[in-house]
Amino acid sequence: MIKPKKMATPIESFEVQVESPLDFASLKRNGMNLDAQMGAQQLFAYFRMLNGPTYVKLVKDFWVRAEVYDLDAAKIEENQAVARDPSLKGKSRKEMGLEPFRRTEIRSAVMGMKVRKTTRAGGG
Repeated sequence: MIKPKKMATPIESFEVQVESPLDFASLKRNGMNLDAQMGAQQLFAYFRMLNGPTYVKLVKDFWVRAEVYDLDAAKIEENQAVARDPSLKGKSRKEMGLEPFRRTEIRSAVMGMKVRKTTRAGGG
């Protein structure tokens, strides 16, 4: 699926802030040396994986094509289906051949694959 860009902002102007879930070097500089505890529990490999590579180009590609799919967007989708086929008026989303609307999502595509990020209750 090739999804068109949704932003006029050039992708080169985006900056991706790469964070580490747990920055051991920063903790050590601030007097919290957790090396012994992490070593004893053999957790260093796990945190290296979490702090692993961030694919900046893919992140940028996702966000430049991202759109919010909310209740309003679902209603627009239903209205467009009815405009194409008036016999669908009054039918359920399932009967229209549409996916059920469950909750707000951020939708995009990366490398031709659909990607969805479902928001948590409360909008987070």
